Amino acid sequence: MENQKPQIVRSLKLAVQIFKECNASYRVVGSMLVTSYIHRIFRRVGDLDVLLDRRSYPCILYKLKKSGYTLEKKYWSVFRWIEAEKKDCLGFTFLLVGEFNKSHFQYIIFPHCELRIRLDYLQPTNYSFEGINFIGIPLSSVKAGLQQAFLNPKRKRDKQMLQLHKDKINSYQTYNNIQVSIFGITIPYLYDVFSFFYNIYGGFRVVLGKKYETWE
Repeated sequence: MENQKPQIVRSLKLAVQIFKECNASYRVVGSMLVTSYIHRIFRRVGDLDVLLDRRSYPCILYKLKKSGYTLEKKYWSVFRWIEAEKKDCLGFTFLLVGEFNKSHFQYIIFPHCELRIRLDYLQPTNYSFEGINFIGIPLSSVKAGLQQAFLNPKRKRDKQMLQLHKDKINSYQTYNNIQVSIFGITIPYLYDVFSFFYNIYGGFRVVLGKKYETWE
């Protein structure tokens, strides 16, 4: 898997450059954070998962297209996102494009319904891979997310790697980091319940020889 290092380095350099040029508020999430933390490619990195402030979104998409990436819209249930692909480079998956407010990150699902992610869960945290610095979320938040996807084979591997460094990871809150708001009324734990049942469903898919993710 070390032979993937040039691909990761090339893609990270481009990502950081574009984010800087577009003055973007962003957070890289997912396995890239674990890979950077332990300084080892322990499993293949499929893409860069990014949470992004919408104000820089058009600029970033424009520069990715200019750099030779093709863009594809994706949908699953009430969620929609864009994936950017280019041969011999990591893809970009813009999981949530919303807005950073004073107390939370806001993602509009549809009118009068939104996700709100606590800002301390998304506290900007510096990571580095092969000398390339980028911004992610705290390891404690990564660990909390892995706890909720305990039947996802890829996340199990991520969790195993972090378990080796558990003494260095701050205590964390597993649930109620992401809330659903409908007509301004916040419904605690609704997102967690949804995640739990999807995790069970995804686990059954794996048992049947299918992928955990229904959208792949």
